[in-house]
Amino acid sequence: MAGTGLETRTSILPSPSIPIKTPGMFGPDYSFADNVKLPGEVGVRDGDSMDSVFSALGGAAYYLDTIGFGESSTRLSRGLGVKPLGVNSFLRTGFKCSNGAEMWTYSEGIPTGTALGKRVKDGLASSGLPPLKGLAPGILEDAKSAMDPVPVLGAIFGSGYPKCKYVTLPVGDQDGRIQNPSTKAYYVENPETVVNGKQGRWVQDSDLSQDAWTKAPKTHCADGYLLANHKDSDCAKPLISTKQGFCGQQEEEVLSSTVKLAVVAGAVIAGLAYIRFLSKKRFT
Repeated sequence: MAGTGLETRTSILPSPSIPIKTPGMFGPDYSFADNVKLPGEVGVRDGDSMDSVFSALGGAAYYLDTIGFGESSTRLSRGLGVKPLGVNSFLRTGFKCSNGAEMWTYSEGIPTGTALGKRVKDGLASSGLPPLKGLAPGILEDAKSAMDPVPVLGAIFGSGYPKCKYVTLPVGDQDGRIQNPSTKAYYVENPETVVNGKQGRWVQDSDLSQDAWTKAPKTHCADGYLLANHKDSDCAKPLISTKQGFCGQQEEEVLSSTVKLAVVAGAVIAGLAYIRFLSKKRFT
């Protein structure tokens, strides 16, 4: 207990620290209302002609599909641009990984169509209907995620000293934008690190004891880059190189893949050489 003997800490676990006024604090500056088309944008017109009637039906179908399916389910809404709405992004956790990098968590804000389970998804597909990726199923997915006790229990009973892994995942809104076109605010932090719609971050892999976390080599800075990428290998000094890739793991993966390809190529060449040797021996 704090204040007893020589113990002055108010908590035995590390406390998360999240900077204020960042997309990772309160989530992306995204408005669903701004991304739903207005009636006039989907062809709805006032009038008493058959064209106005069909345009009104098309508009109704657009809004129904936007709410339910997240894509066109009938010919009436086809070509009107129905799509799942939302933003995928990485959010700060305030914790540090055992390698020194800041730990993030991935928020999948664009519906995936799994709100009611695989059976419902397969049933819709068997009827020729798309999966449920609209606004309403998206709310169910968010609620399901919010009620999942695993992350909460992990935060309560976890050691607070995470070992992390590097992942590269899609970020941005349903159109692939990483910036709000109205407010110009970015949906992601460090937008310069987004490549082809994807961003790399360190996320939790497992929990360590405090002693193991402390002893782990601190090879990275909080910004996710290797120490060697900073001037004088000092995290407080500016970056002098980003050639090794954000968080410094991409090249390790490339190197590993290159080595594997070299081994496979060597095996194939050796195999072909042996077959050729056998064929020559057979006909001589």
